[in-house]
Amino acid sequence: MTYNKQKQIDWFPILTLPPLLACLVSGSVAGERTIEEVIVTAQKREQGLIDVPASVSVVGGELASEAALVDAQDMVQYTPNVKFNSNNSNPVLSIRGFGTPPLARNIEPSVGIVINDVYYGRATFTNDGAFDMERVEVLRGPQGTLFGKNTVSGVLNFTTRAPATEPVGYINVANGSLNERRIEGGLSFPLLSDKVGARLSFRTRERETGNYNTTLDKELKLQEESFRLRMAWDASDWLALGLDYFQTESEVNGYGLQYQKATPRAAEVYREADPQFEDDVYNGKSSADSDEFNKRNSQSLTLNATAFFKDVGPIPTLEVALIANAAEIRSPFLLDSDFSPVQFSELGTDGPEGFEQKSLELRFTGDLEAPFGWGRGIDFATGLFAYQSDAAATQFSTIYYDGLEEALRAGQGGMPAAVAPVAAATLISADRAAAGDPNKDKAITRNVSALKNTSHSAFAQFTWYLTDRMDLTLGTRYGEEDKEGITGSKSDSAVIARQIGGQQDFFESYDANESDLSPKLAFSWEVWDDVRLFTVVSKGTKGGGVSGPLISPIDTTYDKETAVSKEIGIKSFLLDKTLQLNLTAYHVDYKNLQVQAFNGIQFTTVNAAAAVGKGFELDFQWLPDWQALTVAGSLGVSDTTYDSYPCAPGTATQTTDSNPSECGTEIPRQDLTGREVPYAPKISASLYPSLKFPISDQWGVLIGLDILHQGEHYLDIDLDREAFQEATTKVNLRLGLKQFDNGLSVVINAKNLTSEQSRTIFLDSPRNAGNYVALAEHSDPTYTLDVRYTFGEN
Repeated sequence: MTYNKQKQIDWFPILTLPPLLACLVSGSVAGERTIEEVIVTAQKREQGLIDVPASVSVVGGELASEAALVDAQDMVQYTPNVKFNSNNSNPVLSIRGFGTPPLARNIEPSVGIVINDVYYGRATFTNDGAFDMERVEVLRGPQGTLFGKNTVSGVLNFTTRAPATEPVGYINVANGSLNERRIEGGLSFPLLSDKVGARLSFRTRERETGNYNTTLDKELKLQEESFRLRMAWDASDWLALGLDYFQTESEVNGYGLQYQKATPRAAEVYREADPQFEDDVYNGKSSADSDEFNKRNSQSLTLNATAFFKDVGPIPTLEVALIANAAEIRSPFLLDSDFSPVQFSELGTDGPEGFEQKSLELRFTGDLEAPFGWGRGIDFATGLFAYQSDAAATQFSTIYYDGLEEALRAGQGGMPAAVAPVAAATLISADRAAAGDPNKDKAITRNVSALKNTSHSAFAQFTWYLTDRMDLTLGTRYGEEDKEGITGSKSDSAVIARQIGGQQDFFESYDANESDLSPKLAFSWEVWDDVRLFTVVSKGTKGGGVSGPLISPIDTTYDKETAVSKEIGIKSFLLDKTLQLNLTAYHVDYKNLQVQAFNGIQFTTVNAAAAVGKGFELDFQWLPDWQALTVAGSLGVSDTTYDSYPCAPGTATQTTDSNPSECGTEIPRQDLTGREVPYAPKISASLYPSLKFPISDQWGVLIGLDILHQGEHYLDIDLDREAFQEATTKVNLRLGLKQFDNGLSVVINAKNLTSEQSRTIFLDSPRNAGNYVALAEHSDPTYTLDVRYTFGEN
């Protein structure tokens, strides 16, 4: 096993080097083609990507449509040092090894989500920006100065297609493996007059997940419907107004968590309930007895106004933007929490599970004359930001008496199987007696975690153009935040919920005031034409809060975390703009790093003392002499470790006997100082050459190959060997016919032709040691056929 892992890590990065080296040693260039400069809004104003002193990658809408990239998980595979495991209500999103862990309910994000210039406070909004998309910018490193708190690891900045005042649009119909059916479209048109433009876009999608529940005899399926309306009104020569509304409804009729490993006694009991039970996590068969579901319903409304002025005092040009947003998301679910065919326990939402936010930003951007005549002038972005959010995570935990004996025989609680019948009867009798109800048939525990957040901040960033080739950026953001929250648990069971589920009645309130200062200093120098060096130092902050929902008062609150990042890089166009090469090296220090821990009975958010990340990322695009060929790729190397974490959660097989002396004996602990952070592949890389050439006056051929690599990493904070994920190298292939000047296109995409096996969620079970469950991605190759018709200048 060790040899194979080392082989995967070593050989793949070399794949990205031959086309790059061939280009660098070649003396010839393709004079008829040049790489078009990508315009981004990473600094709250439109700039060429080469002019942004930061590590930024861009995935464009054209690649997304050709390669059938229908969600953010697909898109970020082409960018270095970014990992996103899509989940309907709790996605895993990390940049440079740090991010929001799975099943992290009611926790502030580490990677900010921005859609059409609006910040969204939960990663569950991510895919709302991933259709009818113009581009997504991946900003790595703390982005607190311009984007605020909770962008401590970076930002995904989505820009969807803007409305127009002439009829332009597209319609896309797709069919594929796993019974996939997808229809997507966008249409821009004039409204009332040529001063008002609107764009309607939508996507409906349904597909099987590749998982079959043998206990309930059902295929697990995803269904999704998304809608967006954007309007723009040029009210006058100096005023523009806009509206942006979107909503999404999606549901998966089951989680698909499968047993990765079951003890012999557990497997024997589970096969009594479902003879097809097994513990092959990659065969696409689960055995949950509950009729699970996982829903996501989101809405967002944004109103914006932008005014343009000239010669305002010392300011030659001034743009004033006011952006108001209200958004909400609801995520009800039901989960079989023992993941088995035995009707023992389940977890589900109770009440209005969800998240609401309101925000208001007043931003001023413009330029100033050079102070004292030094340099060429100053660009600035400054403003005020107010934000309020209400998050509620409520749930019922249910233990069914009918399944208690089977659960005890399977190993729950660690007692011998022979005593399970007597123990179950004794516990049930005691529970009924305590409740005064001889017919009581289940133990119900209600858990709640809620947090209200009110914040306001002021920010300013100035870029001083010292010479034609040098500029200096200074920025800072100061914010204050008031938080009020509760977390608690109450059960109607005095015996079983406590003895079997580890529950304790408790209620705690939380009240905190936080302030943060997020400074930024960057320097950029165009050493040669189209070759720019940059260095940047920045700080970011992520807010604290309450864990939960919890069933016992362990690790109920957590503190804010901070990160200080130092970067140095190069951005360049080489060989007469036929090669674009961007390279960044970084070092980031985290203090009070927030991590998600599973202590055997519940997930809690805790602070590790410190962590450090270092590495580099490279992006390139090359247009060789062969006019039909384009070669692009990326390479990321990331080394993320705990600088100090002496009392980390222990593995499922550890006992408190081996706890470090300073960590107490409440739950098993271990010292992970110097060990790697989970969900942090050491290597991420991509290579995606494409061929486009004509076969007639109206038609051309498209051929694309994607090689996408994710290095080995762990899927759980305790770094249990069972949580180790091998490196994967997925190969995708696409073949298509496209009409020139818009028109019709037909593209076939084949994905994961190498049948790589990977997991996105991993859970152990200390209260039933030796059993592990995981959520695996569908590993068989899949195929889709996309037929697209585009009209107008879309």
